[in-house]
Amino acid sequence: MSTPMKSLLLFLSIWGLIPVITFAVPPEVEKAFREKYPDAMVEDWEVDVNGYWEADFELNGTDYRGDFTDEGEWVETESSLDFNDLPDAVQRAVRLDFGDEEIAEVESVDHHTKGKFFDVEFKRKGPNQDVEYNEKGERLELMASVVDELTSPVGNLADTQKRTEEMGKLELLFEFGFNLLTIFVFAWVIYYRRHHDHQMLFLLLGFNLFLFPIFLLSASLTAGFGFTIFALLALVRMRSDTFSKTEIAYLLGAVALTFINAMLPARVEIISTSIVLVTAYLGDHPNVWRDAYHTVEIRYRIKDTKGMLDRDYLSQMIANDFNVEVDNLDIERIGKNEVRMIVMYRDPEDLRKGRVPLDRHFPEKKENNNDAANS
Repeated sequence: MSTPMKSLLLFLSIWGLIPVITFAVPPEVEKAFREKYPDAMVEDWEVDVNGYWEADFELNGTDYRGDFTDEGEWVETESSLDFNDLPDAVQRAVRLDFGDEEIAEVESVDHHTKGKFFDVEFKRKGPNQDVEYNEKGERLELMASVVDELTSPVGNLADTQKRTEEMGKLELLFEFGFNLLTIFVFAWVIYYRRHHDHQMLFLLLGFNLFLFPIFLLSASLTAGFGFTIFALLALVRMRSDTFSKTEIAYLLGAVALTFINAMLPARVEIISTSIVLVTAYLGDHPNVWRDAYHTVEIRYRIKDTKGMLDRDYLSQMIANDFNVEVDNLDIERIGKNEVRMIVMYRDPEDLRKGRVPLDRHFPEKKENNNDAANS
């Protein structure tokens, strides 16, 4: 059948001038149907409103409708259902989303790209509304929108300009003020009051405050920009003193707060920043991890230079001198009569009495020259 004739017949069928199109089905369509459903009994062929060849057929006692293109490509197969035949998860989702709204039709659909889902049609004054659910009760259009958000650039020129124009001065002040408050709590209240490292404090504040205006106002943020930030973190780590796992976690938290406060809606922003702050507070809290080992870098003076490379000997010396339990140590550098090392330790006395571990053993950390071995 020629395409113009098929279009004319489709037009007439839509307007009800002829009930069903029963003209010769293209051989490609019949062949594709037989290959997909060899045991089916075809009752009728017609061209539907989308221009597909639709076969009404019966298979295993169930009536189906299968759609094929002119070239014989299968599009989808549908069958009608009662609402009570839907999976329980789908029934609950429909009632949760639409309450007791009147349902016109329920179909089970097997689609060439979407796979299997359920189409629930709700009655409306104008065109009815079709809502698609998968077997878990998830709406397909909502899932597709989430995928689009994740795979599309974080921002573009038009969207960013529109966003900043609509925000207004008060909203911009709120964004800057809220970010300043959260990074202050994160970097000063949580990190600095525990670790007293002003250089790390400046690094946390710098990453957040320097990047925040870019994240908030940039017109070309993409996922690649995010990878650039993490590459910058790696470069900082390579070109400076070795970062501990805790310091790396704090750096990632500062960058995460920047992104959250600049890009997410206010309601999600408050929840997300709260999660970051609570995680940092509890994850690095000495009261929570009383039995944890602590790491400190020291310079240890030693008379017996033969033991400078003997880790067991050094561990025993430090344990005796400072009354701590040494778990591990790494030798960083050896001088004339001094060993620079990183010591992982804990105080058994603190564990027995339930005290918060303190750095009273190595109060000056990196800058301390320990003369205990010479006393």
